[in-house]
Amino acid sequence: MFVFVIVLIRSHHLNCKRPVEEVSVEVDRLREYFPRAASLGDSKSARGRQVLSDGNESLGYILQTSPASDSLIGFCGPTNALIAFSSEDQIIAIDILASGDTDEHVEQVMHDPEFRKAFIGATWGEEESLRNVDAVSGATLTSRTIQQGVIARISGTQPSLKFPDPIDVASVTRVFPNAASVVRDNLLLGVWQVFDSAKSQIGVIIRTSSVAENIIGYQGPTDTLIGIDREGKIAGIFIGKSYDNEPYVGYVRDDEYFASLFTNIAATEFAASELTGKIEGVSGATMTSVAVADGILLATKRYVDELAKPVDETPSWPWSLRDAGTVAVIMAGCVIGMTRLRGDKRFRTALTVLTIVYLGLINGDMISQAMLVGWAKNSVPWKNAGGLVALSIAAFVVPITTRRNIYCTHLCPHGAAQSMLKNRLPWKLKLSKTLRLKLKCIPYVLLAWCILVAIKDLPFSLVDIEPFDAWVIGVGGFTTVAIAAVGLIGSLFVPMAYCRFGCPTGTLLNYLRFNARSDEWSQRDWLAIGLVGLAILLSIDV
Repeated sequence: MFVFVIVLIRSHHLNCKRPVEEVSVEVDRLREYFPRAASLGDSKSARGRQVLSDGNESLGYILQTSPASDSLIGFCGPTNALIAFSSEDQIIAIDILASGDTDEHVEQVMHDPEFRKAFIGATWGEEESLRNVDAVSGATLTSRTIQQGVIARISGTQPSLKFPDPIDVASVTRVFPNAASVVRDNLLLGVWQVFDSAKSQIGVIIRTSSVAENIIGYQGPTDTLIGIDREGKIAGIFIGKSYDNEPYVGYVRDDEYFASLFTNIAATEFAASELTGKIEGVSGATMTSVAVADGILLATKRYVDELAKPVDETPSWPWSLRDAGTVAVIMAGCVIGMTRLRGDKRFRTALTVLTIVYLGLINGDMISQAMLVGWAKNSVPWKNAGGLVALSIAAFVVPITTRRNIYCTHLCPHGAAQSMLKNRLPWKLKLSKTLRLKLKCIPYVLLAWCILVAIKDLPFSLVDIEPFDAWVIGVGGFTTVAIAAVGLIGSLFVPMAYCRFGCPTGTLLNYLRFNARSDEWSQRDWLAIGLVGLAILLSIDV
């Protein structure tokens, strides 16, 4: 039932997700970076939008990291950042336009001047310096995602100044008639993957701009698309826009024999050839056709060189010391919690202190409904949050496969803090049976609220229903700090008060845990059925 709810949240989110579009940016917002900004230029350019003065002087331009950053997940969602470039092609500012992350984490990043300053001065393709930008303490995942989004957006060579428009499907169909979509390759420079209507890749497109912009025909360069099929052969060419004399370019476009000189030849074989004196120019447009041929050769060589580059041996899951430390604590928790060591007060106390200090105060690694809903919608951040993902796997797998909820009893900082506070006072507050039953409904009401917010995309931050953000100094808002304080104070009078009567995440994990009565239908199962039914009803578009 839990998996079914997750699938409903994700499928509803994907079905309702709008196509990625450029976020509207007001000129007034840009005057912080461009004091003389009066208007914005065309939004279709791969270089972003020009920022213009009153006299239409170009002051620089702005880019958005989306859609290049859409697959990069921070704490619970992606972030679309604004990159402002000067007219000298240097970054002068970074800002956040929209984010699926929590408001508290985003605010922490945007109020950290050192993080934003670290990007200033970088240029296109300058990845090495950007990779050394320090993450923001308390918002590590969010800031790291913004950093990766900027790198993804401006990696490689700078888009062409003379042919800035992106490749469109209509042009690609001149080479691949069955083409339905075209997507920039994330690994190969200057390469676009071509897909048919069934989402199957049918080849790639390479482009002569910007690598061949200095090859001039009669009076200017020409942009040409080259199609490479799945066998590595040139499937055809399409001559696009040109600064050359248009009648001459038209002669070359219409000459089928000229196009046939490049087709059905292996790209590697063609890249190794020399065209000088071997390509017969098109009659009446010799200089233009020779320039086009030279551009095709140069672009093909770049493509072959890109293919020949050694595969990046960087691990797909770049573990950090922070992640390694989290995994070490997880292993310690599992060993102590599932062996006789749990009866040893020394080991138990040491783990409690380690959990509070390292997972809570230093890392802020805790499982929450905001995180789970964000991951359900956007995907799991395997690369950015290795330690947190490992903690989540332990939290969910151990209860399902054993009779123990290791996370709640040994690895949750807030639970560990409550365990240290219990029995500290000589008296206890005794709750009536009726009150206990009512209080036990609170986590289920909160789970229902989470489902409602997740499926209906309500503008409510789910971090405000749990205390976990309060552990990250400077990040937690008033509500989450208040919940944390009330829960800890309450634990002095009612042992583990928040865990027993207020925690939706702990209730969820306990629901998944096998116990002596797991094979019997109980009230918990009726409550779970109710949550699934709510998710189904909310998913139905009325």
